Order: sequence, then C-alpha cells, then structure tokens
Amino acid sequence: MGRHIFIRDDDVWTLDKSFRFFFDLARDHAVPVVYAVIPGKMDKGLVRFLRRAKEKTPRLLDIVQHGWRHLNHSPRAGIKYEFGISRSLKSQREDIRQGARLMRQAFGDRFTPAFVPPFHGYDERTLRVLQAEGFWAFSAGNRRREGKNRLIELPAKISFSRYERDGLCSVHNAADMVEMLIKDMVRRPVSGIVTHHTDFSTALSRKELIRFFKLIGALRSKKEWRVILFSNLWRE
Repeated sequence: MGRHIFIRDDDVWTLDKSFRFFFDLARDHAVPVVYAVIPGKMDKGLVRFLRRAKEKTPRLLDIVQHGWRHLNHSPRAGIKYEFGISRSLKSQREDIRQGARLMRQAFGDRFTPAFVPPFHGYDERTLRVLQAEGFWAFSAGNRRREGKNRLIELPAKISFSRYERDGLCSVHNAADMVEMLIKDMVRRPVSGIVTHHTDFSTALSRKELIRFFKLIGALRSKKEWRVILFSNLWRE
C-alpha cells in the first residue's frame, strides 16, 4: 500500500521574504504544499501572488483557511486557541463565516474548503460550524478519538519547529524530520508535517529546509511515497 505525505505551511498572510523563500524552494523542488492563509490578515499582494501560482501550477499548492484573525481567546495561561471552550457557538460561527467569505471572494474556485484551527485549538462546536458552512476537510495536530462528523480529518503530527522551554524557537534538522516522518508513516496511511515559514530566519535553518526538500524529492521517487494536497483527496 502506498504511503501519503502532506506538508502544511501555517500563518500565511503576507508576501514577505520568509514566505517567498519557502514558497520558491518548494516550487523549485516540485514539492506540493498546503498553504494555510489567515483571512482576517491576508494582504492584496499575497492574494494576487497565490491566485497566479494556483493558476500556473495547480498541482503544487492548495489554499486553505487558517482560522479568522489568528487571535488567542483562551483565558488560561499556557493554553492558546482562537476557537475553543470559551467561544460560543454564535461567535465561532460568525468568525468562521467571515473568514470563509473573504477566502472565497479572494480566491474563488482556487480555494480548497479545508480548515486549519490556529494553535490547533477547537471544540465540538467548531466542527459543527465547519460542516454547516460547507467545509469538507479539517487539519489540526491530532485526530479526535471520540465523536462523529463528516469532515475528513488530516492531522499534522510532525512539526518542523522545535519549541524550547525558554520560549525560543528553532527547527529540527532535515535528517531528524525524515526519520520522524518514516516512523509516523508506519502507523498511518497519511502523515502530515506542519511548518511555519517565519521560523526559517537563519542561514542554518534555511540550509536545513533546503536539505529537507531535497530529501523529500529523493524519497518521492520511490513508488510507494506520494506527496499530496488536500484537494487530491477530494478529487479522488
């Protein structure tokens, strides 16, 4: 049985140098990436860029919704979420609807109706709203163990970012990323990697990202490995 991988880049909202470095690198290595866009923050330059990219190379990127404005509404220290227990059904519905409306206005049929909750936080009300609003895929950090819904769940359990206790952030090296990926692929048919392009801010971290995309390209040449987009699952 073939193994499927997806790479998700979060917190996309502006066309800055860190995003262009990540995007151009993935494109040059022909590695498909799911870009999770923050609708309440995205600027016009990013919208134009992603629209053109989706038109030219539709099989190399998906454009999905990343919450509304990526704000933390959690009243508890150490826990973050934009959608979660302190948000009412009404407030969650309003935010998700506003975001979806802007995404559809900006990208039209280039928008893939999949949802990534900021900070990987959500509750059952979030999922109810997403189903009612026509989303068909949902990608957080883990798969839910209980409850039923019609959403395709695509958890991204492997993070390129490495968060330290002192609050600093670094990245894993490329070899460790591939090792984690191989271990994860043994347990599930679809393995997800989450990245944040802003974390590749140093020469060393950028070098690891280059190595990672080269390794993914080499592994993809094996018939049983396939890097997919969320839209691939919808079409198939």
